[in-house]
Amino acid sequence: MIAVTEPRRVATVAMSARVGHELGLTSKEVSYLMRFEGNVNKDTKIKFMTDGVLLKEIQTDFLLSKYSVVIIDEAHERSVYTDILLGLLSRIVPLRRKRGNPLRLIVMSATLRVEDFIENKRLFKEPPPLVKIDSRQFPVTIHFNKHTYNDYLKEAYKKAVKIHTRLPEGGILIFVTGQQEVRYLVRKLKASFPYRKDVDYTKVITKKSVGEVDTALDSEPEDIESDDDEVEKEMKRARKARRKAKIKAKALPKINLDDYDMPEDDGQADLVGSDDDSEGHLTDSDNEDKILETEIRSCREPVWVLPLYSMLSSSKQARVFASPPAGARLCVVSTDVAETSLTIPHIKYVVDTGKKKMR
Repeated sequence: MIAVTEPRRVATVAMSARVGHELGLTSKEVSYLMRFEGNVNKDTKIKFMTDGVLLKEIQTDFLLSKYSVVIIDEAHERSVYTDILLGLLSRIVPLRRKRGNPLRLIVMSATLRVEDFIENKRLFKEPPPLVKIDSRQFPVTIHFNKHTYNDYLKEAYKKAVKIHTRLPEGGILIFVTGQQEVRYLVRKLKASFPYRKDVDYTKVITKKSVGEVDTALDSEPEDIESDDDEVEKEMKRARKARRKAKIKAKALPKINLDDYDMPEDDGQADLVGSDDDSEGHLTDSDNEDKILETEIRSCREPVWVLPLYSMLSSSKQARVFASPPAGARLCVVSTDVAETSLTIPHIKYVVDTGKKKMR
């Protein structure tokens, strides 16, 4: 048999289906196995599994005598299981060779530091051969936010709204850090652009022009390099001057130093409550919220929003690979499971919050 390990459950199921489809084989020959789930049988030739499953099999059969090839996929993820597996397999390979029943070990990755493996004499006494395969590459343009906001979920939501209301068709993939955030964002996007089964959206929707692309992705008016920059600067200066004048005009509370009770009003309340004390770009952001609200109301195209995280059931995870309903835009809100080893079709825009939970 051929064993292929994946660090994530989603990838295990998706890859076995894809490889089976491309080789023209049934799920009897290309199967998958993970904790609590699998469709392996006696006819299985290629077996996809999570790395923990292979580690369990080593406990019962150290030489992995059932397998002729072991492929460790996505080795750059460097999970604990992957690292232990590589250590054990580097001992199993020479043992199998001595016994005249060689085992091939293939370590695969898109972004691996190869030196860690090739130059590591403790891992492999003879340096293993390196095969580089060039894959198709697509042009990617990257847009950064000018300001880093604390509420990254709100920003991700705003970006998704802008992409949907202003840009040509194509799926959106949003990266957040955990299950709760995925669910929150899914709820919010569903509420903004609901999909109704009884409406035929193909007749309702008018297509957006490609010319609007760059302006929609920029987060604020000042992000766009244009002649309006001077006007923008002037407005900011005026705003600052107004704020300074207001602060000077505020009367200080009169405090009797002999009276040790707290005065009724110590001046803090109106400092906290005043909107004028916020930074310039935050007020711009408030204006932007109003613009987005009107755009959400006027947009008639729905969004087909799907969650994706590791604890989601396999049947629900598989929905992200299916085509969205006619007239709806696909939007997948995911944790970093969709970062590697998965190719979700129809994705054209990626919104990355840049955050990740780390142990």
